[in-house]
This record gives sequence, structure tokens and C-alpha cells, in this order.
Amino acid sequence: MAHLTASSTRPPKADHRLTGGSSADTPTSVKTAPAEANQSTTERAEDRRREQARVIHAINEALRGPVLDIYRTLLPQLGPLSYEDVLATPGLVDGCFRLFEKRRDTFAALLVTDSGLPVADDDTPLSCGRSVAEIRTLVVRTSAKKYFRTHGDRFGDVEEHKRRPDTKVNTSLLARLFELVASLWQGRDGRRTAHDDAARRARIKADQLYEEMAPYLRHDWQVSLIPYYATLPRTLIAEMGEGLLSLRRPEDLEFLLRIGRANFNEAQNITGELSREMLDTDPRAARGVTHVGGKEYERLLNGLHGRMGGRFWKVFTATELLDSLGSKSTADIVEMAAHLDRMGSDSVDYLVQFLQRPQIAPFLSVAETALGSEVFNAVFGTPGDPKLARIFAQKAAQLRVDRDDPEDFGRKLTFIFQAYHTSPDDFAKTL
Repeated sequence: MAHLTASSTRPPKADHRLTGGSSADTPTSVKTAPAEANQSTTERAEDRRREQARVIHAINEALRGPVLDIYRTLLPQLGPLSYEDVLATPGLVDGCFRLFEKRRDTFAALLVTDSGLPVADDDTPLSCGRSVAEIRTLVVRTSAKKYFRTHGDRFGDVEEHKRRPDTKVNTSLLARLFELVASLWQGRDGRRTAHDDAARRARIKADQLYEEMAPYLRHDWQVSLIPYYATLPRTLIAEMGEGLLSLRRPEDLEFLLRIGRANFNEAQNITGELSREMLDTDPRAARGVTHVGGKEYERLLNGLHGRMGGRFWKVFTATELLDSLGSKSTADIVEMAAHLDRMGSDSVDYLVQFLQRPQIAPFLSVAETALGSEVFNAVFGTPGDPKLARIFAQKAAQLRVDRDDPEDFGRKLTFIFQAYHTSPDDFAKTL
């Protein structure tokens, strides 16, 4: 489904387009008596709420009716399911999103402006007043809310997922996430299964989890993560903020949860004023920060952060890379700054072993230009191709260059990568 349904969705905090704006938009230059101004502001707010309700109702009706009718013709498994059932099943919503992208032409009659003109992009407002992109975001949020409410205090019941024929959830990974939260994270949501008023309490917990996460539910790729999101403590979601969007796979969430509350707190203490930047960029970096400790963190911070910006934190998600950097001089590491967040530990070792310091940066630059980013990452990244990375570094070290011409190394280096392109199989044999 490329669209939504529910009136209680919360938009991103910095974007009021989905809610019709804010009362803060009232012009301050108009001189009005306080009572009249308050009444006017209240009336405008009420008008906006009515308009918002009208738009949401129009979207709901379209989704519940003609949109779902089209999907039922394309996906037979939707036949016996209600509109609410579909929205409460992230796997089905994800399938609808994918189908919409593949068969967008099937929905052409519904993708029109208020004047009847066809809409071929995701940003032009449709006749309901919202664009495909905005409706897609609303669907993601509603799917999350309905999933959380449907499962309630049964979040940790992994067996339930195994019994559902429509699920695409990796139940073994889901079980590990719940176990990690129970063993390594304190102050989690305290989801209980007591009999007294259990339904009401489950709904409250589900709504609290949703309200914490809603500002960061913005993309269609997040739908498939909703069952895994349900394992996260609300306190952790609040701490991560924008960083939640850097975790695009269930395995990324597992990586994060393995850090544990104690180490997560320690990493924030070590990074101090930069902790917010770390969490917003990639909260998994907390693992690397505690792995190396404060002294090594400060060394790398002083040498790299100013040159790498936000990419600096990606380095701290790879402990093997950090172990390699621990034995390298800051001067050598700085030469790799433009590529370090995409490099594996073996590549770092070989460059320092075989090349002179002034050759490191030109080598990496020429390598990416000649090979292309995809092949560069496949050779010098993680896991990379350590054998090939070593051969490239050794061949570069054997070049006879004009010491009086600083550009000579780069020019001759190009021939090495061209030789690889010409005959990859024979390349290593000429060493």
C-alpha cells in the first residue's frame, strides 16, 4: 500500500506539512486584543484540525475501498483479510509497497490531482491533498501502531510468529533480540503479562512505544523492521533519535543490542559533547568507543573527525579495523581519512606495510577512480579481498617513480589498475 489510515499519527518533529502547520505561524504584526487574538488562534487551530480530519478520512476511504480492491486482484492472499488486518501485518504492507512500485500503472486512475491531471511522481499532491510520499509515510506509521496494538503484551511470543502463515519474520533472530534486551538492557519497557486489566495495560505500552518511535518512521523500507522494532526499549529509542534510521537491517539492531546498557552509557560518557552526533549518525559506534577506550578515542578524534565529519563514526562500528589502527601512527591513519570508513583491517595493514606515507592517499584515490566504488569496496572493504588488496599494494610499492615529480606515482599507478581490468585472472601471476 502506498498510502495510510489513522488519525493519531505523529509527523516528524521538524516537519508540519502533514498536520497543516502550527499556530506559531500567526503573524505578530497584527495588533489585536489578547482575547480576540486567542479566539482567532483557537478558531484557526480548529479549522486546521477539521481539515486534517477531512483529509485523513478521504485517504482512509480510498485505501479501504478502491485501493484495496486493486490489491485484492493482484494479491489473492488478501481476499479474506480486512483492511485493519492488512495494516497490522507488516509483511503484507511491505509486499503492497513493492507491488505498487512494480505495477504503478494499475493505480493510474487514483493517482490524479484535484483537477484530474495524472501524477507520475511521489511528491505532487493527489486529489486528497497529500502526495504519494506523504501517504506512504502515514501507512508506515499506521502499520507500526496497529502491529504494536495487535501484539500488545505478546511482543515476546516468538512462537506466535511461527504459527502465522503470512509472516516473513526471522523468528530465531527475533528471539535473540528479546533475549539481549532481557539480559543486557536495564530500564526496558517492563512488558508484563499479569491478568488484571492486561488488555488495557498492553494497549498503553503499545501506544507509548509507538509515540516514541513515530517521528522516525518515515520510509517504506522500515515496514519489514516493525516486528524487530518492537523489541527495542523505549528509553533506547529516545536516546538514538535519528540514529534509528541508520539501522536498516534486523542484524543491525542485533549489533546494537549486543552493546548492552552499561557500555552504551560508557560510550556516551567518553564522547561527551559529541555523543549526540554519534547517536544521530550511527549508535552502533558506541561499541567501538568502549572497545578502544577514552585515550585511543581521543587520538582518533583529534586526527580524523575534522577530516571525516559524520563518517568518523562508521570507523567505530568495526572493532577489527580499530584494532589495526591501534598499531598505526596517527600520521599514517590521517592519509586514509577520505576512505577509512569503507576500509577493512587487512587493507589498512597492507598499505602501511608496503607504501610510503605520502603514497597512501594517492593510492586510495587512484584505486577508487580506476576500479569504481563498487569494486573498490569489494577489494579494500569488509570483508574485502585481502589477497588482491595485498597484491595491489605490493605492485604499487615496486613502481619506479621520479622522486622530483610528486604526480609521477599516481600516473604510473593507473597502469596497475588498468592491467587488472584487462586480465583479472592473470594479474596476480605477474607479481
